[in-house]
Amino acid sequence: MTLSHEERDDLLAIMEIIYGYDSQIRNYKSSFNDVTVLVVEEALAALTQCNEDMKALVVDLVGGARTLAKGWLKKVLKETKRQLSREKIKFNGLACRSITAANWKSAIIISIY
Repeated sequence: MTLSHEERDDLLAIMEIIYGYDSQIRNYKSSFNDVTVLVVEEALAALTQCNEDMKALVVDLVGGARTLAKGWLKKVLKETKRQLSREKIKFNGLACRSITAANWKSAIIISIY
C-alpha cells in the first residue's frame, strides 16, 4: 500500500533522525510504503533499546564506582547517578545510531520493493 506525500515526508524526517541526511534513502522516498513504515518502526525500537541499555550501563557503572569513592567524589557520583536515573535524560549517542543504521538500512531499502 502506498503512503500519501505528507506521510512519506514525515517518514523521511524520522529516518533522518537515525541516519542524518542520506541521499540514497531520500532517492527512495517516492516508493515508501506500509512495509517501510513497519521496518522503520522496528529500527526505532532497536535504537530506543540500545539507548536504554547504554543508560543502564552508565548508571550501573556510576553506582559501582560510588562504593569505591571516598569523601567529595562519593557525593558527586551519587548526584550523577541520580541525574542519569531521571527520565528527562536520554542517551541518543552516535554508537547506537550507527549500529541501528548499519543493522536496518538494508531492510528499509528492501521494504520498498
